[in-house]
Amino acid sequence: MPPSGFSTTVVRGALQFVGGCYTDLLREVREGKYDSYEAAIEAELDKIERALATLHIEPDGTIVVKEPYFYDAERVKPSPSD
Repeated sequence: MPPSGFSTTVVRGALQFVGGCYTDLLREVREGKYDSYEAAIEAELDKIERALATLHIEPDGTIVVKEPYFYDAERVKPSPSD
Protein backbone atom coordinates (compact mmCIF):
# COMPACT_ATOMS: atom_id res chain seq x y z
CA MET A 1 0.00 0.00 0.00
CA PRO A 2 1.54 3.36 -1.00
CA PRO A 3 1.88 6.24 1.44
CA SER A 4 -1.27 8.31 1.92
CA GLY A 5 -1.94 10.60 -1.03
CA PHE A 6 0.38 8.81 -3.47
CA SER A 7 -0.61 6.28 -6.10
CA THR A 8 1.25 3.01 -6.51
CA THR A 9 2.50 4.21 -9.89
CA VAL A 10 4.00 7.38 -8.41
CA VAL A 11 5.70 5.48 -5.59
CA ARG A 12 7.07 2.95 -8.09
CA GLY A 13 8.43 5.80 -10.24
CA ALA A 14 10.07 7.45 -7.25
CA LEU A 15 11.70 4.18 -6.22
CA GLN A 16 12.94 3.62 -9.77
CA PHE A 17 14.47 7.10 -9.69
CA VAL A 18 16.24 6.41 -6.39
CA GLY A 19 17.37 3.00 -7.64
CA GLY A 20 18.83 4.67 -10.73
CA CYS A 21 20.68 7.15 -8.52
CA TYR A 22 22.24 4.31 -6.52
CA THR A 23 23.16 2.41 -9.69
CA ASP A 24 24.91 5.47 -11.12
CA LEU A 25 26.62 6.17 -7.79
CA LEU A 26 27.94 2.62 -7.51
CA ARG A 27 29.32 2.77 -11.06
CA GLU A 28 31.00 6.11 -10.43
CA VAL A 29 32.54 4.89 -7.14
CA ARG A 30 33.88 1.76 -8.87
CA GLU A 31 35.36 3.95 -11.63
CA GLY A 32 37.23 5.97 -8.98
CA LYS A 33 35.46 9.23 -9.75
CA TYR A 34 35.44 10.26 -6.06
CA ASP A 35 38.19 10.47 -3.45
CA SER A 36 35.98 8.95 -0.75
CA TYR A 37 32.61 7.37 -0.18
CA GLU A 38 31.55 10.50 1.66
CA ALA A 39 32.38 12.68 -1.36
CA ALA A 40 30.42 10.30 -3.60
CA ILE A 41 27.36 10.36 -1.35
CA GLU A 42 27.48 14.15 -1.03
CA ALA A 43 27.67 14.52 -4.81
CA GLU A 44 24.75 12.13 -5.30
CA LEU A 45 22.62 13.93 -2.70
CA ASP A 46 23.37 17.17 -4.55
CA LYS A 47 22.21 15.61 -7.84
CA ILE A 48 19.02 14.34 -6.19
CA GLU A 49 18.29 17.76 -4.68
CA ARG A 50 18.69 19.40 -8.10
CA ALA A 51 16.46 16.78 -9.71
CA LEU A 52 13.77 17.24 -7.07
CA ALA A 53 13.86 21.00 -7.64
CA THR A 54 13.27 20.60 -11.37
CA LEU A 55 11.23 17.41 -11.78
CA HIS A 56 7.65 16.60 -10.89
CA ILE A 57 5.93 13.22 -10.91
CA GLU A 58 2.38 13.46 -12.24
CA PRO A 59 -0.34 11.28 -10.65
CA ASP A 60 -0.06 8.87 -13.60
CA GLY A 61 3.70 8.43 -12.91
CA THR A 62 4.89 10.67 -15.75
CA ILE A 63 7.95 12.75 -14.87
CA VAL A 64 7.84 16.34 -16.13
CA VAL A 65 10.26 19.26 -15.83
CA LYS A 66 8.97 22.19 -13.77
CA GLU A 67 9.57 25.83 -14.61
CA PRO A 68 13.25 26.68 -15.21
CA TYR A 69 15.44 26.67 -12.12
CA PHE A 70 19.04 27.66 -11.73
CA TYR A 71 21.60 25.94 -9.55
CA ASP A 72 23.45 27.72 -6.78
CA ALA A 73 26.29 25.88 -5.03
CA GLU A 74 24.66 26.55 -1.67
CA ARG A 75 21.10 25.57 -2.56
CA VAL A 76 18.75 24.97 -5.44
CA LYS A 77 16.53 28.03 -5.84
CA PRO A 78 13.66 29.01 -8.13
CA SER A 79 14.62 31.21 -11.03
CA PRO A 80 14.34 34.97 -10.43
CA SER A 81 11.14 35.09 -12.50
CA ASP A 82 9.27 33.00 -9.86
